[in-house]
Amino acid sequence: MMLADSFLAGKRDSGPEPAPRRRTTIAMQTEMPPADVVPLVGLLNAGVPAATITAELAAVWGTPLLSSPTWSFEATRYYEAEMGARLVRSFCAFAPRRPALVDWKHAARRLETRWRLAGQRQVNIDPGYVGLGGLFLASTKGGNHRLYLGAGIYGELTLLFHHGAWHTLPWTFPDFSGGGYTPFLDRCRSLLKNHIRNANR
Repeated sequence: MMLADSFLAGKRDSGPEPAPRRRTTIAMQTEMPPADVVPLVGLLNAGVPAATITAELAAVWGTPLLSSPTWSFEATRYYEAEMGARLVRSFCAFAPRRPALVDWKHAARRLETRWRLAGQRQVNIDPGYVGLGGLFLASTKGGNHRLYLGAGIYGELTLLFHHGAWHTLPWTFPDFSGGGYTPFLDRCRSLLKNHIRNANR
C-alpha cells in the first residue's frame, strides 16, 4: 500500500469527522483618547525678568493659572558652566488639556533661544505635566528609565503619586526629591481634579 493510500485508509477507520469549530469574533478595542493633564513648565532663570518669561510662555500655553514661589537653585552644579551660579527655580502651570510633550519640549527649546547671551542660555525651560498618577517631564536625553516619544524627545515619570502622597524614584532629580515643590504640585493636582469633576457633570 502506498503511503497516500495508507493515510486515507487510516482516516476512513478513525471514526466520524469532528464537528467544525465555531468561529469566534474578537471585538476590536476602541482607541481611547489620552486623559487631560495640567501642563507645567519648570524654569531655571539666570536673571531674565519674570514678567518677560511669563509673557512668552503665555503665547504658547496660555496665561498661567498657577505660579510657584521662587527658590534658590542649589541642588546641582550641572548648569553653572553655562548659566552661572545664581540660578532660581520656579514653576508655572496652565489650563488642563491633552498631553503633548513632544510639541511642548520643542516649543520650550525655541523659547530658550530668545534669551541667549554670548551663545549661552539665560533661561532653562523644562515642560511636563501633572496627571493624577504623577509628575511627567520631557527631555532630549535618553536613558533606561525614559520612554522615546518621537522627534528626539523622551518622557519620564519623575514623581509618582500613590496612596495620597508624592514618591521619588531612583532617577528623580535632586531638587524634586526634597519635598519643597510638593505644595505647588498638590495645587496642580487639585486643579486637575476640579477640571475632571466639572467635565463629568
